[in-house]
Formats: sequence, C-alpha cells, structure tokens
Amino acid sequence: MLSDKKIFVVEDHTLTNLGIRQFLESNEGFSCVGFAFGKAETIEKLSELSDSGSLPDILILDLFLGKESGLELLREIRAKFPSIKILVYSMYAKPGILSLALEAGAHGFVEKSAPETILLCAINDILSGQTFVQQNLVSPLITYKTMYDGLTKQEQKIFKKLLERKTKAQIAEELNIVTRSVDNYLSRIFEKTGTKGHEELIEKFGE
Repeated sequence: MLSDKKIFVVEDHTLTNLGIRQFLESNEGFSCVGFAFGKAETIEKLSELSDSGSLPDILILDLFLGKESGLELLREIRAKFPSIKILVYSMYAKPGILSLALEAGAHGFVEKSAPETILLCAINDILSGQTFVQQNLVSPLITYKTMYDGLTKQEQKIFKKLLERKTKAQIAEELNIVTRSVDNYLSRIFEKTGTKGHEELIEKFGE
C-alpha cells in the first residue's frame, strides 16, 4: 500500500487553517503532519519534524500572516528544508506577488477563491514534480513580466521591495543608497508602470 502524502498547513486564520486540513484529509492519500499560524511556529515545528524524519512532502502557505511576511517565511523554508514542496494558497494573486513567490522558490500558486478541485490538482501536480500556476493567472503574469523587463536592474530591485511593502528608509538601507536616490528611482518606476504612488502600485501588482 502506498503511504499517504504528508501535508503541513501555514495559515494565520484559525478556521481557514482547520478547513484546509479537514478538506485535504477527507481525500484519500493525504495526511496532515502539522500546522502553524506564524513564522516562528512554522520553523520550530518543521525542525521537530525534521529531527524525527517526518518532514511534510508539501506545505500549503498563505503569504500574508498577520504582520508577518509569508514571502520571508517561504525563502527561509526553501533554505532550511529544501526537500519540502511549497504551494502558495492566497487571496492575493496579482502578478507581482505571484512572480515574487515563484522567484522565492514556490512550486505553485492557487487563489483561495478557486474551486477545491484546483487545489487538489495543484498539490498532485507539484508532488509529481511539476510547477503549477492557476490557469487564469498565467496571462497576467506574462504581461507583468514584459513590463518588469522594461525596468532597469536597480528599478527592478526597488520595485520588488515596494511590492513587499518596504518603506523608502528600508529600501535605502537594504540597497545601501541615499533616500533621495530612492525618490528618483520611484518617480521613474511610477512613470513606467503607469501608477501615481506606492499604494496604487501595490493595488495594481501586489494584491
């Protein structure tokens, strides 16, 4: 008999977390080996599972965990537990966020509004070694990449930090440039993306 595929769920809303686990375990072939509501708890529990040789085959991850960044957690999981496949399951599916998630190492992306059959299909495809992006998200992603490729390398770096909701001061510090330079880059980014400011840019590409 084939063993069940091990699932781990990271979602900060209690009922949603429980619902995902119950739905998956109601389908033959899946078993939930753990769940968490935030970053520290996730790493702690995965470390315990690693020590016992019971790491999940796939982790279902929400990108917005209260005040914590699911993208940062995604990067940390990929660095510390590279064997785990990661499926992002998010209510925010604008192309900028989708692109950041794939770049960070996600193996798939599904909107929470998608039918449950899509979620199951994504999990099965990822476990079979494929990458899964929900079909209706593919065309906007291609259009987004064309726009993104039109930015300079430094503009691309700043653009991605904007999507992660970094402040001008944080961007300046992380890129080791002065705030005035950030302002100049922002002006060019807003012009090239057809947006009037940070919030409009996030609304267009990152929510």
